[in-house]
Amino acid sequence: MTEIKERASTFNTGVAAEYFVLSQLFRLGLEAYLSQGNKKTIDIRVIQENGNPISLDVKAVRGYSSLVVNNVEVRDDHYVVFVIYNNKFEDVSTLPEVYIVPSVDVPSITSHFKEEKRVMKGALEKYQNQWDILRAKKTPHKRQR
Repeated sequence: MTEIKERASTFNTGVAAEYFVLSQLFRLGLEAYLSQGNKKTIDIRVIQENGNPISLDVKAVRGYSSLVVNNVEVRDDHYVVFVIYNNKFEDVSTLPEVYIVPSVDVPSITSHFKEEKRVMKGALEKYQNQWDILRAKKTPHKRQR
């Protein structure tokens, strides 16, 4: 019975985090779409202000120490949004901490524990509330020949 309760708890945390992020994106005026299914690497598709599509992978935890990143895809147009509830998931008056990380940065902040890849909360500080990086990706300058 404990495993079923724990699985439901993890599922609820993930779903709540995805809808929280979706809500924030709409508040920023971005066009966003939630992906469906339980074995996905893309949770939300976003159309940036400049019309470019990007994808988000939402990782959430009720506690505060680390988040599993075993299935993160590293691509220029993909971001990982870490939602940390700091043991206050049930307290709806307390907002979670949110960290928006370009997926290309994830390997450099990842730690390995046995078979798992994890990102520790302490490695995320510079990414806290970086919602603006989702608004419009700058086009790289082309090299002159």
